[in-house]
Amino acid sequence: MSNLVGLLGIALAFFIVIFFTYKGFHLAYTVIVAVMVVFITNGMPILETFSDIMLKSGIDENGNAFVSGVATQAKTLLPLYLFGAIFGKLFIDSGAATSLSGWLLNVLGKNADANRRRLIGSFCIIFMNAIFNYVGVDPFASLFTMIGIATGVMAEVNIPRRFMPVHLVLGTTIGTALPGSLAVPNILCINFLAEYNTTSYAAAIPGFIFVVFVFGASMWYINKMVRKAAENKEDFEYGPLQPANLTGENLPPVILTIIPLVIIPVGFSTIFSDAPWAAMAVGCIAGIICFGRYIPKKDGVSRIMTIADSMNNGVTIAGIPAIILLNYTLGYAIEAAPAFGTIVELFTNLPGPALLSLAFMGILLLGAAASASGLIIALGVAATVFIPILGVDPNAAHRVLLVSNTVLDSLPFSGAIVALMSIIDVKYKDGYPQIAVTTVLFTFLGVILVAALLILFPGLA
Repeated sequence: MSNLVGLLGIALAFFIVIFFTYKGFHLAYTVIVAVMVVFITNGMPILETFSDIMLKSGIDENGNAFVSGVATQAKTLLPLYLFGAIFGKLFIDSGAATSLSGWLLNVLGKNADANRRRLIGSFCIIFMNAIFNYVGVDPFASLFTMIGIATGVMAEVNIPRRFMPVHLVLGTTIGTALPGSLAVPNILCINFLAEYNTTSYAAAIPGFIFVVFVFGASMWYINKMVRKAAENKEDFEYGPLQPANLTGENLPPVILTIIPLVIIPVGFSTIFSDAPWAAMAVGCIAGIICFGRYIPKKDGVSRIMTIADSMNNGVTIAGIPAIILLNYTLGYAIEAAPAFGTIVELFTNLPGPALLSLAFMGILLLGAAASASGLIIALGVAATVFIPILGVDPNAAHRVLLVSNTVLDSLPFSGAIVALMSIIDVKYKDGYPQIAVTTVLFTFLGVILVAALLILFPGLA
């Protein structure tokens, strides 16, 4: 009976987070309430358990850690959030993003007809946002700072504004899933599977196949829908959005915009493999050197203070995702709850290959938690059950859980989706169906493809 109450408490905790954040309540205190529900319904000592989750690792009778602690993740993720947000602001404010996207559009779209220019415009927006996420710019920072770039490109090639959300969300998904990405989900996988020494390039070939499949299928679908809209005489209109402030004057040369984008992933793959935030910090320094002087000066403000103002704005943005660290407490709390064993049994006893069960668990837990808490729970089970007991290859588990993380992270009640639709002023019925097809349906099919490849060809891990 107590186990049933505990399971109901976990279900209620998920409902609290999903329902109240959707209604507009702040994530910071909504998660705390949900965590307390888990503690109470599972008969867990509130103060002691909360302290373990927030500050230190819990140790079982065999001396093994079973709760990782938010503080453990904060040491890695907070500086990554900070430098990622700063780099994003420098890249946007200097006009580097506008320069690079404009160059891509001009090179690829030269002598192209209207339909091909729209296709190339779609590619440029998705590519730019994917690059931001790949080099570790926080999704919140890149998603919302990309709105200005997307507005300029879509106005130039005449893609209706209702297609902006799918372009931005798809770019985030692609950048996160790419092997070698500094995106937080990839770093979480590395952190939680540290004892198995997986890297950001774990099972890289299936990872690239996933990206090619999702990107290719999505581009085909988006292009089909955009062409249909063009045939129906739909045009781009700004609505509440303003044209990009930066003109073509005094933009940094394209080569200078590319240098930091190369330095960051190369540094992460070599010198800073154990400290992704350091790779991002070096990228910030490279960005200041390459295009800091192109940030428009304000009257009476020195060049140094102009750059500092941009960096300060980045620090402010970093505070938004930093709050999301609180959301991780729900995942840790559920992992420590006695009733969690029943959930683990359900997935570990599913018929069929264990890797496929792990994929389904990753998808469903992320959707239920509506946050990275689901990924944290799945990673904990992978590290303690699927890998050591069921024999799943650690690299395969890393890749499968990372791509599983892309399936239900863009449900309608996701905080980023709600905010994005509101800012762009697109109705769900007009903008969300494209998101559902590309970053829910196609990513789900991609996860099955990755799991199947790793089951049939285990050497790819």
